[in-house]
Formats: sequence, structure tokens, C-alpha cells
Amino acid sequence: MATIACLHAARSNIALYEAALSTMDYQDIGLLHRVESDLLQAVMSANGITPEIDAAMQQSVSELCSVADAVIVTCTTLGAICTNADAYLKPVLRVDATLAKQAACYHGHVLVLCSAAATLASTRLLFETLLPQGQCSVEQVPDAWEIFCRGDIPGYYQAIASYIHSRPQRALACIVLAQVSMAGAARFINTTLAVLTGPQISLQAAIEAIY
Repeated sequence: MATIACLHAARSNIALYEAALSTMDYQDIGLLHRVESDLLQAVMSANGITPEIDAAMQQSVSELCSVADAVIVTCTTLGAICTNADAYLKPVLRVDATLAKQAACYHGHVLVLCSAAATLASTRLLFETLLPQGQCSVEQVPDAWEIFCRGDIPGYYQAIASYIHSRPQRALACIVLAQVSMAGAARFINTTLAVLTGPQISLQAAIEAIY
């Protein structure tokens, strides 16, 4: 059996990954979870990534590489630290990078949504690097992160869906919910477009990296 380690910043993301794997036809894949909420809080308190945070993150990822066949960093903010794939013994994937690569397969404009302000800049840089110039818009859903931090997950999902439904209409190729915590909102979005979410896409990418 192969093991995929998931490095989370929010414990609630564990259930999202377990649920995503259960819908996929892979009986020989197991998940290992590690939560580093203190690292995310440190980034937010420091308003950026300090050398100490970088070192702690590298240590955490390296430890997971020693016990798993691949590692997914499910936090977009912490994932921005893991830019050098050659630094690790096993495949290490950023959830937002797997989403960007999938979105690049669509022809047309891509709407990328974040909820946390802390990840907006790194997400925009990543998508604008991997997608053709002018092909994506990266936006923050107003007030959604505050709702999430209050623990109102249904309200969080509804805020994301309502933001999409209230946007001025324009032709889109797909919608990307860039943060893993946003994945559950997909079922509330009334659209014929593909809505890309992190858990299943990053799991598929990790499985392909292993095999």
C-alpha cells in the first residue's frame, strides 16, 4: 500500500481529504495527516515567511517524506514555502499548483477564488505564472474567512456560493476554489461550469507522481 501524507494548517481539512479519497477507485492508497496550525498562525502574525518559519516547514515536510510516498501541502500559504521540489526525497505537491495545472487544461478565462487574504498574493503569482497572460482572475471572497474562523462552515460555503452567483456574468472556462477549506462550497454553486477543488485533484496528482 502506498501512503500519501497531507500537511494541513486546519484540522477540518482532514475529513475533506478522507472523503475525497473514498470517492476515488484506489484501494491501495492510505492517507497520513499532520496539522501545523501554529505555522500558519506564525506566518499571519509575522505578515510573511520568516527564516524560522521556513526552517520549521522544511523540517516538517522532510519528516513526512521519510514515512510517506508523496506529500501534499494542503495549505496554500504554507505551500508557498515548498517551491524547490529537488530539496525533498519524495514528491511534494502544493495543492494550489495541482489546481493551476488542471485549470490550464481549460480553454478560456479561469476564475480563481480565495477566502484568506494571507494567501491571495502567492495564489495570484502561481496562477499567473502557470496560465497564459490575462487568462485568469484571482479574487478574494469578502468576509468568507472571518465566517470560517468563527466556525460557521455552512455560512462559509454559502458566502462563497453567493459571491459567485452575484458576480457580473462573463464567459468563463472554469471556476477554481483555491483553498482546501472551500471545497465543500462546490455543491452549493449553481453552474454548468467545472468547479475545481483541491482534495480530489491534488490526490490524483499525488497518485500519478507515485506511480
